[in-house]
Amino acid sequence: MGKLVSKKQLGALVVALVVAATGLAAWIAQLTMGLLATTNLSNVFCWGLLIGMFAFCVGFGAGGQLAASYIVLSKRSELQRFALPAQAAGLGGAIGASVAIIADLGSPQNILAMILHLNVASPLAWDMMALTFFIAASVVGLVALARSWRSARAWMIAGIVAAVLLQVIEGVLFALPSARAWWHSVIVPIDFLAVAVVCGLALVLAMAAVSARDDDAEGASAAARRFGRMLAVAIVVHVALALAELVLLALEGTAAGQATLAAVGAYAPLYAAELGLPLVAAVLLLVRGGKAGVGELGAYAALAIVGMFAHRLMLLYPAFAAPTLFAGLSNQASPAWAYPMSTGLYASSGDAFAMSQAYLPSPVEWASILLPIGCAVAAALLALVAAKTLRK
Repeated sequence: MGKLVSKKQLGALVVALVVAATGLAAWIAQLTMGLLATTNLSNVFCWGLLIGMFAFCVGFGAGGQLAASYIVLSKRSELQRFALPAQAAGLGGAIGASVAIIADLGSPQNILAMILHLNVASPLAWDMMALTFFIAASVVGLVALARSWRSARAWMIAGIVAAVLLQVIEGVLFALPSARAWWHSVIVPIDFLAVAVVCGLALVLAMAAVSARDDDAEGASAAARRFGRMLAVAIVVHVALALAELVLLALEGTAAGQATLAAVGAYAPLYAAELGLPLVAAVLLLVRGGKAGVGELGAYAALAIVGMFAHRLMLLYPAFAAPTLFAGLSNQASPAWAYPMSTGLYASSGDAFAMSQAYLPSPVEWASILLPIGCAVAAALLALVAAKTLRK
């Protein structure tokens, strides 16, 4: 095994497995002690940190595939060394997303019920099928690159199709619920695709920045700068789409829209992180250009990644922190009074009904996301080892 994996990779694999084991212990605590005792979820705020991590991992899965496909199809010699790591990272992201969604189902046997009693009319079924198709395409693409198949370019095109399909279906899944004004927009599926591009380019930029410090500094630096320019453009597109979404919500003028805007304002620091951190990275990438060192480029990639995590959390906060049902009053020109909803907390401390509810992930929830993170990193590293084996 020493010939197939470096000491750094072996160390990273051990750390990833320890991280995953820690997350597994937290998930087991949720299963045995119950969500009410271990999380801050409720009937009102029913999707929490694990769903955010699921969407985060899906973005990196699709993004890694898109980056690998671009590298192979572009035929740029300075980029080719990053094709296989990007492909492996994309597969790892998809594996991490799968683990996150299984953990969020509550009972592990629920995944078996989804398979045995598949309801093709359900958007969740589309999501599961798209993720399964993406993982299959990623595995074949990894083998094609490792074995240098003549059809490798065709498989990279298939990977693009799988990645786009996955992100569009994810976006449609969020956009369908009309009761959630923050999600109910045609822009959401488009922005999901833009976010995947940002995630993938940030990932390969970080890879190139690290690689430039180890060996072939000149080639890796040239690749990092190219990835950096592309990342800046992708970030600008994402920010433009996000702001357009905000403007459309403001112009809607409904009671639900106004309540959602108020919820966005309540979580303004998180929203500022979603837009501001990547935008700062984009400006610096464009201004600094070829003058930026590899350390700087790596820092800009980190800013973009943190911003994308904030984006995934902002999918949840404005949607669940705003009332969804409104009634018209005799002295009001339009619906203005919100119906209270059951929180599900009547059996414990807390209000039985509420207009909305704040959400702060519990320590157990933060620990539980280590499971998909550890699995994603471990899967990516093992995919690289398998690729080296196939090359021999």
